Amino acid sequence: MDRKKKHHYYKYIVKRHLNDIKAHIGLSKNDMERSYYRTRYAAQLSIYAEALGVQERILERFIQK
Repeated sequence: MDRKKKHHYYKYIVKRHLNDIKAHIGLSKNDMERSYYRTRYAAQLSIYAEALGVQERILERFIQK
């Protein structure tokens, strides 16, 4: 992916999707549901980091900004 496509992919897809999952973690009513969303977040973070060619911890740092 070139730089422009990576930025668009990150801004409009990755960041929104991961923030939605994090919101679901906060809204979870029990531990089972919370665990599901935490696992889903970790899996998606890994997939997106690989697609963008960055490390997971760096991607997570940018998501929190």
